[in-house]
Amino acid sequence: MRKSAYKLLLISALVMLAVQLWAADNILGLWKTVDDETGKPRSYVMIYMYQGKVYGRIVALISETTGELEDSLEIKKFKADKYVGDPYTCGLDFLYELVDKGKEWKGSITDPKDGKVYDCSVKRDGNKLIVRGSLRGTGGLLGRNQTWHKAEPSELPFKLPDPASFIPSVPTPKKK
Repeated sequence: MRKSAYKLLLISALVMLAVQLWAADNILGLWKTVDDETGKPRSYVMIYMYQGKVYGRIVALISETTGELEDSLEIKKFKADKYVGDPYTCGLDFLYELVDKGKEWKGSITDPKDGKVYDCSVKRDGNKLIVRGSLRGTGGLLGRNQTWHKAEPSELPFKLPDPASFIPSVPTPKKK
């Protein structure tokens, strides 16, 4: 090979390495959410990619009192009545349209309890995710963090669907 071909190959390798160093960490997979006020596990969320953007779907809910699963994609017991159409909570895409912004993912998150929509940033820290919801337009200054923990599908008493089959359905909050 000629010197120019070696240079081109070396430059290409360096560019690919730089892109990997500046890309946000992989956040895809199953995560257990933890209530930031009580410290108790609250749900399981499958984070998946669709057409280059990242979404988070609730796949199971954990009872605050017993710590046992009280709802899932198989049961679909509770409705998210703050959204148009009253969709089931399990199956709700409440984390949506996150894009890679270098060291973190940024997009939107909605609170299933009240239907409010917030700006969202997500960073991975080992087997934890730091999920920050903040008031829109504050640049992340006014908000709160939650720490989610990596989970395994074997923790659930049902077989998870393949996230590649998920098609996002972003909920629309009801007008007040």
